Amino acid sequence: MSLPTFLVGPASATPQPLPQPAPACVAMYESWRYVQAFNGCADTQNVLTVYQDGATSLCYSLPPGAQSTVGEGYLGQHGHADHLALCELS
Repeated sequence: MSLPTFLVGPASATPQPLPQPAPACVAMYESWRYVQAFNGCADTQNVLTVYQDGATSLCYSLPPGAQSTVGEGYLGQHGHADHLALCELS
């Protein structure tokens, strides 16, 4: 028995490129509830949270000196955050 063609994935899926890590001037703080980011850089940084399970958060824009919630904490669906990465706002 074969699966209908609409249930079968593409034969060769192109892997998504990994996002580039955020620069060291962007700090991350993780609590049980939220992931916070602080932009200590001279320029605006667009960042997302990369979790240990490989999931990512939405992309957030942080002007210089800004702090914001950029993801859910370690009790959330994806567990602990691994790092912040650069992203593009659309």
